[in-house]
Amino acid sequence: MARNVTGRVILEGTLTAETPLHVGAHGEDVDTDLPLARNGAGMYYIPGTSLAGVLRAWSRQALDDQLERQLWGFQEGEQGHASFVLVEDARISGQPEVEIRDGVGIDRRLGCAAEHIKYDRAVLPAGTMMSLRLVVEYQEGGKDRALGLVDALHHALSQAELVLGAGTTRGLGRVRLQGARLTVQQFHSRQAILAVVRNPQQGEQPKPEELERARQAVVPPRRRTLVAIVHWQPHGPLMVKAGMEGVASDMLPLLSRRGRELYLVLPGSSVKGALRYRAECIMRTLLKQDVSDEKDPKQRFLADVRVPLVDEAFGVRGLSAEERAADPAWRRRLLDARESVPGYQPPLPGRGALSVADCYATSGITAEAWDRIAQAKDDAALCQALQGTGLKWQQAYHVAVDRWTGGAAESFLYTVLEPHAVKWEPLRIELDLGRLARDLENPAIMLLLLLLRDMADRRLPLGFGTNRGLGAVKVKAVEFQASGMDGDDVVLQALDGQRCERGNIRTLSGSLAQRLDEAWEACLKALRSNGHG
Repeated sequence: MARNVTGRVILEGTLTAETPLHVGAHGEDVDTDLPLARNGAGMYYIPGTSLAGVLRAWSRQALDDQLERQLWGFQEGEQGHASFVLVEDARISGQPEVEIRDGVGIDRRLGCAAEHIKYDRAVLPAGTMMSLRLVVEYQEGGKDRALGLVDALHHALSQAELVLGAGTTRGLGRVRLQGARLTVQQFHSRQAILAVVRNPQQGEQPKPEELERARQAVVPPRRRTLVAIVHWQPHGPLMVKAGMEGVASDMLPLLSRRGRELYLVLPGSSVKGALRYRAECIMRTLLKQDVSDEKDPKQRFLADVRVPLVDEAFGVRGLSAEERAADPAWRRRLLDARESVPGYQPPLPGRGALSVADCYATSGITAEAWDRIAQAKDDAALCQALQGTGLKWQQAYHVAVDRWTGGAAESFLYTVLEPHAVKWEPLRIELDLGRLARDLENPAIMLLLLLLRDMADRRLPLGFGTNRGLGAVKVKAVEFQASGMDGDDVVLQALDGQRCERGNIRTLSGSLAQRLDEAWEACLKALRSNGHG
């Protein structure tokens, strides 16, 4: 294909991170296991390859295969051509305060931290701003398609529908485009080319009729999702432990920056981990499936987290060819079901259908005030630093008991700075049905409803110290929002707009409950027939 470019469409603007963001670099550094990407000048940035990957994945759903290959390029043997879409590296504005998020796997048999499953990750905080410059070149007759694609991407980015980087189902990577400028540069004549050469930033604003015609050429993908908005409050102290220690306090709550202030945060990874652990308990109980007896701790953990339906909803690591060959029949059935759905694109290894956003407290404190709290040298200085923060804190003292003498064990006294009476934003849990086979959609919805039921019944504490009096939650209400529905989505239509007071899902209509029960029983029967339970 000759590369005779007759024009290009340019989209420029600023991407603002609405949640923390991690785009990683190769290898490790002294500060964290998973560092952020840096350019040759040592500055944090988002590589154009990361942006292009996300944009191309979105475009693949909006364009037919032939048009997608024409615009984004392809290579098959000696055939192919370079992409007509150019995505520049995104420069980070200013010097953001990098945060460190800790992660740990839980041993399914012992209930404590799993051996060798501990890591930390550097993230850019919410509010980080970065540049975006996207260029789509077109050949003669291709202006409408190029303009339609850029306009659709503009809308998706402006609505914060795309996520970047790693951990996107665990609260990271949601960005929103602001201050966007869409222009068209023409190369159809010598005069037009010279005008662009003299002023590379010059371009024409597309006319309304041009945009309307272009929008007919590209149909944005429709995401079929079910979102549960959980209105809740802690029933006592609730926190996630920060990776750093204070001076007067041994354990501090995790805070994250939003704008100019720091807020207590319940990371999406923490909530999703608690939900997954509970989902595994539900499925293991129903299928009578015990945990692994593998002796190696790491391999035991990796085997234990693989549970039918939970894998599909929450994600699973990629499998080697040998592991796929030895995989149980239920997963082969799911893969066959995926291929039977017209237009269905199997998800990438590791990513599931359920995602949980970071949840923040409604009131924050300044960075200076938090520094005084963390650096307080004794209890008196700590009490003084805590005053005027607008939050209620308690310095809790804990001690281990010597099992022989019955007194305090030597060197086992520690303190925890506990937040009390904190008001939190609602939890947002999203189920992306496009990542599930059709016959698993209703069972996955049913599993989500069971998790919400257990949370409302106070069987699902959140955060740190859940076996020591922390983390109990009280659900005030659950609201459901569905999108991307078609005529056959009876369950989504019935759930959309529903509000369950105190999280009581038993108030859902009888016909809806019956439909979900039938799908749930059919799924369990199929799993049992394939060697589970």
